[in-house]
Amino acid sequence: MLTYHIKKLLIVSWLTLLCFMLLSNVHAWEVPQYLRMQAGTRLWFSAIDGHLIQNDRTRLDLKDNLGIKQDELAWEFFAALRVKSIHVARVRIEPSTLYTQSLSGSYLRVFDARMGYDLDFYMSPQILLGLNIDLDIMNLGSRVNQVAVGGLLYNYSASATRVLPGLGLHGTFYPIISGIALRPNISTRFNWWSSENLENRDWELAGSVDIPVNQLWTWTVSGGYRIWNVKVKRDRDTVDMTRSGPFIETAILF
Repeated sequence: MLTYHIKKLLIVSWLTLLCFMLLSNVHAWEVPQYLRMQAGTRLWFSAIDGHLIQNDRTRLDLKDNLGIKQDELAWEFFAALRVKSIHVARVRIEPSTLYTQSLSGSYLRVFDARMGYDLDFYMSPQILLGLNIDLDIMNLGSRVNQVAVGGLLYNYSASATRVLPGLGLHGTFYPIISGIALRPNISTRFNWWSSENLENRDWELAGSVDIPVNQLWTWTVSGGYRIWNVKVKRDRDTVDMTRSGPFIETAILF
């Protein structure tokens, strides 16, 4: 746990230092209107909670039964392409996050690749509202080793790749602050989908600051909180998990 907090402190300190270094070199807001590109990375201090639900409805708790570590740093890499101001194509990849450190050797591994499309149907100097469609390609792999529940001993490995669709809304509020080149904003995004074999609910709230480096490049620093609940049916069991926690991200916008 101490190492976890040290990582958080170092990352936040580095981003704060870099922000002050760039403040002396900001320029007026002047960006291309037809085509914009963005790329960056996110560090998500995720905490996991949930169960592996067996076909006989026995629940193996990820913490109490499997004994895995709940807190884990998840890395995500993302890129977006905005065309004609209102169309946005997005891609986001979480290469692999391993929740482990169980004394029995049990673990849960998450891989997620997300493709999405935004249609921003309302824009003003202060408010942006839009619809979003997402398609997640998620792989959930797990190892249950020497886990005893209800007088039964469970030993198995399972892995499944599922496609999780999502429909939702997003919005951003831009406070008007005169006399500075920086542009702060507050944004939120929600996705939802439910069917017989899967559920997908993803919500996040973030605050960001856009820092114009020159007339073309803008550096963005964001921080927020995310809650993501996924329920996926596999051959051996059903993974019902919730991942939540704060995140920070940085990106370059051209």
